[in-house]
Amino acid sequence: MRKADLKKNHAWFEEKLAYYDDFFARTINAKQVLNTSDKREIAESSLLRLCAYWEAFVGEELVDCVNIDGSKLGEFVGTQLPQQLSLAMCEAILFRERYLDFRSVGEIKGFAKKVLPDKVNPFAKIPKHAEEKIDEAFVIRNYLSHQSKAARRRLSEMYRAKYQRRRFAEPGGFLLAKNSKRLVEYVGSFFVASKEMAKII
Repeated sequence: MRKADLKKNHAWFEEKLAYYDDFFARTINAKQVLNTSDKREIAESSLLRLCAYWEAFVGEELVDCVNIDGSKLGEFVGTQLPQQLSLAMCEAILFRERYLDFRSVGEIKGFAKKVLPDKVNPFAKIPKHAEEKIDEAFVIRNYLSHQSKAARRRLSEMYRAKYQRRRFAEPGGFLLAKNSKRLVEYVGSFFVASKEMAKII
């Protein structure tokens, strides 16, 4: 039976982040072959992929942490549970045949607090500055994924509140502005979150 392995979770996630860090350096800064439109497409597609990796990482981390200590899970679901739960059972109880869609790091932290004891709750360690940047990345991701008026409005609000931008910009241009600094900051925030979370291991 597979056991929880938090180190493996972090190694997998950080390997993906390192790949994209290098990928951006090679492609976004390329002087030939790729035009500006191509680079914007790469930036947007890559952000979508990074957010998907984060979601997968969060799900795996929740399951593994519950497997390490499921004492709070019984309280959460309102029933007596065995002390030793398999990973498959932890996943089944946590997700109950549905996908947990967290709209923000704050929602992840709130959920983790309900199902994990403090000593095995890595999500509580995500620093505020990383949380804010990850949330920004997901506002962009939602617009790219849905292209809805509500997602566009939310992105416009973020531009105004965080960057004092009055005019709407498609995410590719926004991410690549200032020599791709924003895109690099988002990748860095995922790294920071993972490194801080790993401190419970």
